[in-house]
Amino acid sequence: MTGKRALVTGACGFVGSHMVELLLSRGYSVMATDKKLDGLSDASIVEFRVSDITDSETLKGLFDEVDFVFHIAGLFDYWAPYERLHRVNVGGTRNLCEVALDHDIESVVVWSSGSVYGVPDEIPAGETTPLKPLNNYEKSKVEEEQAALKFHERNGLPVVILRPASIYGPRSRYGTAILLFLLARGQLPAIPGDGGSRSATVHVRDVVGAAEYLADKKNAMGEAFNIADDSRYSVEELLLAAAQMLGVRIHKFHIPILVLNLVAQLSEWQARLKGTRPRVEKESIRYLTYDSLIDNSKIKASGYELLYPDAMLGLRETIDWYKREGWL
Repeated sequence: MTGKRALVTGACGFVGSHMVELLLSRGYSVMATDKKLDGLSDASIVEFRVSDITDSETLKGLFDEVDFVFHIAGLFDYWAPYERLHRVNVGGTRNLCEVALDHDIESVVVWSSGSVYGVPDEIPAGETTPLKPLNNYEKSKVEEEQAALKFHERNGLPVVILRPASIYGPRSRYGTAILLFLLARGQLPAIPGDGGSRSATVHVRDVVGAAEYLADKKNAMGEAFNIADDSRYSVEELLLAAAQMLGVRIHKFHIPILVLNLVAQLSEWQARLKGTRPRVEKESIRYLTYDSLIDNSKIKASGYELLYPDAMLGLRETIDWYKREGWL
């Protein structure tokens, strides 16, 4: 698709920067926006404007002649208080949709999260599986979805919801990336928990690829789509493979979750005293204790073909990138 204009919010972040790169490679003109210009390698060939989604005044003027909106800006932080998560993820999305109503937009693709199912009622969780958020971040993403879909139902705003699995790939610093960093530094000497739980994963290039693919599909409007690869690896299998790729040693014995939770509590206590972020978060550990696989059959049935159906392929490429860039 060429000759189209896209707005990307959160353009300087991990996922946003990949979204910008993909759109440029496919001939879009791109309006990129974020709270500050930082880390966007394609800044010289995109139009960039500073904005804050929590301040609707800063969003005005961004939508001129825009065909598609890729709304990635948000707060992904288990450490943040609910009030801040709600203000950014829910309030910010409402602000963006409100401004979008005044323009002839073909679609607004909104980033939610595959974690909205909490501990799923069924494995893998499909798009109709009940949403049961367990922490403040998950709650804010459920409410963000609801806010965006209300604009679709009441005002006809063409909204598509993405529910990505745990996203990994070049430039990631949070989520799955934390386990890789801990491994590389020798700070994860053994398998956390029983190692048997299976987490849904997806490469960042498949997330942005699916977003661009769905953006002009009329039958996708008002729908939610899980975005995940085909992998069914256990935590233990992934960590052993990652350790081998990193060239580090990890023992095959298991660290009880109780011990990990105590470590996290200590880390969070120290962070509060110092006014910093904890190195280990209790909420991150919780995701290692249950299966959280999500069903990707809906996005595949739509015609999208995964670039990285097997997490092992993407994991090796990601680790190679981290090494090359000196992140490990």
